[in-house]
Amino acid sequence: MLSSSVYSLPKLLGGQYMLTSILRETADTVVYTATQKDMRREVVVETLRLKRMADPFKVQAFLETARLQTSVGGKFIATVLELLYAEDTWHIARERIQSPPLDELLEAGERGSAASLCELMLTLIRNCIKYDMMGVDSAPFSLQNAHFMGLGFRLDNLVRAGKRDSQTSRRDIQNAARELLPKIDHASPFAHDMEVLLNNILRYSHWTELVPLDIYAEFIRMQLLIMRG
Repeated sequence: MLSSSVYSLPKLLGGQYMLTSILRETADTVVYTATQKDMRREVVVETLRLKRMADPFKVQAFLETARLQTSVGGKFIATVLELLYAEDTWHIARERIQSPPLDELLEAGERGSAASLCELMLTLIRNCIKYDMMGVDSAPFSLQNAHFMGLGFRLDNLVRAGKRDSQTSRRDIQNAARELLPKIDHASPFAHDMEVLLNNILRYSHWTELVPLDIYAEFIRMQLLIMRG
């Protein structure tokens, strides 16, 4: 059974990050919400559990994850702020995207227009193509990792150490399609077209190749259709 925290909260880390609560935890890490004192902004801090510091492979994977996440940050992905060694272990401080996760909005009764869901899928698939080209692994995507910013979406940084499997992009694209399908606003223009496209994505199997670039082109066509409509 996992312990609830590496530290008693609140905890000031490295004289800079005030850890306030736990977002999630795994066998190897704990992810906290925190406030960066100098910048007075909310961030997230992922901490390698102290007991994992004795395992050089776990340490190497954590540091490699920090390096890779730094290399893929940008306009659509949460940015890594700092790799920090404090309290006898390693920590990754990342931007906390200032918008509720999409799954919370949808569970509260919101529905996604075809235009907004198209924008999300384009953002996700663009990242999948980038990660395929770089050969970097990423944790499974779900709607809790997407944040609506008014004019588009930003995604949590899910890149991690390890070799990318050839089915990873298929997994993420189909996961997104499966979660979005029942959340379509059927009163929005081109909702039926979006429903058909998401269902087509789910029909791909291990015996029929899902090519992210081809799916991306389908959503570009959908976006142009919506803009012209």
